[in-house]
Amino acid sequence: MLQHYIIDGYNLIHAIPSLKKLLLRDAAQARESLIDHVARLTHRKKFRGTIVFDGVKPAEDFTASRAPIHVVYAAPLSADDKIKALIEHAPNRSWLVIISSDHEILNFARVCACTTHTSKYFANLLFETDTAGEEKEQSSLSKSQVDEWLRLFGE
Repeated sequence: MLQHYIIDGYNLIHAIPSLKKLLLRDAAQARESLIDHVARLTHRKKFRGTIVFDGVKPAEDFTASRAPIHVVYAAPLSADDKIKALIEHAPNRSWLVIISSDHEILNFARVCACTTHTSKYFANLLFETDTAGEEKEQSSLSKSQVDEWLRLFGE
């Protein structure tokens, strides 16, 4: 079974400087961009996700749930209360990973046996590249280079 990440959408947007700026100009575009970033990460890291936004889905907002991402607008609840309700109704809380900047939500999730991460931590995951292995591979020395180093240093 895949882990299910429940993400406080606006907390995460505020943890990403470029999206935080975009939010001031175009909230719908900021949400859409966040959904795109999270969707790409779900395919790389193999998890399901629910992004919870405060408020009611605006009529002009065309953000759509994309498997394995589900988008939820919390009204009439706050996003925090909606996240708590999702945790409370989860059949297996140990598969949940809660992403928020709100310490009350993170503490509640921990008490409920969920894994937790801050929005800042998750924002870093969104923009992490998979080049670490490539760099290591590219920095490897060939057998002849190793032999040359051994010859130079008398081994």
